Amino acid sequence: MDELAGLPHYHVIAENYDSELIYSDGFTWARAQGFAADLIAPPAGAPVPEPVKTVWIIEGDPFRCPLAHGDDIPADEQPTPGFLDQVMRQQPYWSA
Repeated sequence: MDELAGLPHYHVIAENYDSELIYSDGFTWARAQGFAADLIAPPAGAPVPEPVKTVWIIEGDPFRCPLAHGDDIPADEQPTPGFLDQVMRQQPYWSA
């Protein structure tokens, strides 16, 4: 399991029409793409909590990711707002 800690991981960050952000836990690239696809076009019959208007897929730093991974949550959460602001200035993966 320790060898996985140093591998790249990706977060899906989405903005809904109320300008609220959600973000995923760390995924592999393929799982991040699948999660993003489900947000963009939910499968038939799947519950849709809130439609999204923008989706980003961002690579997390394997050793210092500002999105909480459960290791040191208070320390992780301090840089999160600035990180999310930075993400929103980047080209999105998808936009309505």
